[in-house]
Amino acid sequence: MSGRRSEQVRGGRLAPTVVLAVVLPLLVLLSALAVGGPDEVAAPGAQPPSEAALTRSTLVCPRAADGGRVVVGSDAGAPGTVAAGEEEVEVGDGVTAGLDDDGSVEITGEGERAPGLVAGRSARDATSAVDCPPPSSDQWFTGVGAGGAHTSVLELHNPDGGPAVADVAVYSQSGALDAERLRGVAVGPGRTLRLDLAELVPRREELTLRVTTDRGRIAATVVDSFEELGAAAASREWLPSQAEPRTDNLLLGVPAGDGRRTLVVANPGDDAVRVQVGIVTAQSVFAPEELPELVVDPGSVKVVSLGALLSSPAADGALGLAVTSSAPVTATLRSSVDGDLAETVAGPLVTGATAAVVPPGPGGAELVLGGATTAGVVEVEAWDAEGRPLRTRRTEVGPDRGTSLALPAGAVLVRVVPSRAEVVASLLRAGPDGSVVVPLRDLVRSALVPAVRPGLG
Repeated sequence: MSGRRSEQVRGGRLAPTVVLAVVLPLLVLLSALAVGGPDEVAAPGAQPPSEAALTRSTLVCPRAADGGRVVVGSDAGAPGTVAAGEEEVEVGDGVTAGLDDDGSVEITGEGERAPGLVAGRSARDATSAVDCPPPSSDQWFTGVGAGGAHTSVLELHNPDGGPAVADVAVYSQSGALDAERLRGVAVGPGRTLRLDLAELVPRREELTLRVTTDRGRIAATVVDSFEELGAAAASREWLPSQAEPRTDNLLLGVPAGDGRRTLVVANPGDDAVRVQVGIVTAQSVFAPEELPELVVDPGSVKVVSLGALLSSPAADGALGLAVTSSAPVTATLRSSVDGDLAETVAGPLVTGATAAVVPPGPGGAELVLGGATTAGVVEVEAWDAEGRPLRTRRTEVGPDRGTSLALPAGAVLVRVVPSRAEVVASLLRAGPDGSVVVPLRDLVRSALVPAVRPGLG
């Protein structure tokens, strides 16, 4: 054999090179544990992505079946122009722009107009509205339908010039479904794809969707339709998404009136989950005796009727529902009152200043706050359609209670600034023809840049 001979053991002593070969790796391992902890050992050199200035942002407003309106705003300060479909509109510093367009509308801000972009879509009759979302790689829609009186359509929009691919996982009351036709769904550049669940996964169960993007970028929305027995037509509403399952879901904004109230809870995990439902009021969060603890089977959906409970004296002053669980779940409260459909989903924690388009229509609009992590203060500013400031209010928030603030008449844009606390927030518009609930979220203000290590020569 050619090459160097291996070190040999002579006289019971190890050769120096053998000692180094054994000891040096141990020293490196101990140094890594002392400096960075076990995570760095498992993934040597791995670093979290860093934040960078946001130079371009995109929102997508879904199609409106019977005509509708899009309102665009910005929380970035001084006014400037953004692209709304094929138009250029000026927004910022309380100034909003509206356009009548019933198709999918891309809103694009660049440079100083990229951070803090916000938009809202509403139907012509103002009985339904939704926040226009940015593209997301992972989102959940809880309580969709695929047959009978309850049907839903999933809308996927690709805002970019290259192809995009999504996978849709489906959970039902009887467990996870093998929905082959919803795997590897391709959406062409700049195209919108509408998927009718009644055609693709027909069944009369309550379903939950998880939409993940495998390639490119996709903005997903759901239009939910429910037809009451004897009603002249189905009532429609956009179903907002939930970013991820949580153990502490807070659903704020309960439309007033008697009617059908359905809580849908999805458990995507491998083990059964215990769920407790509480009622949020201005004084406290409490678990009503009428509603025992729920058990949701693995990979399945649980449906609970809350109509009698939310119409009872025990629920007087209810601002929302607190859904706590032994493992992460998603949740939606669907209300059908006087023929109108409203969807209340679990909202995310708002960690800093945010803004939202106020759903239009007759009747009063209010901001519902809850889930405060600590005692704090929330400042609320509102502007009308001309960009005129209407009123600024401050309210105290705290754990285990909710707060509701009436917005001034004519408010089109609202800015919410929490101090010393993070909160969950929703807008509720209650009018003679129905109610609309829109959860608030943190606005996109920065970009994440993955850490890149130089290659080893």
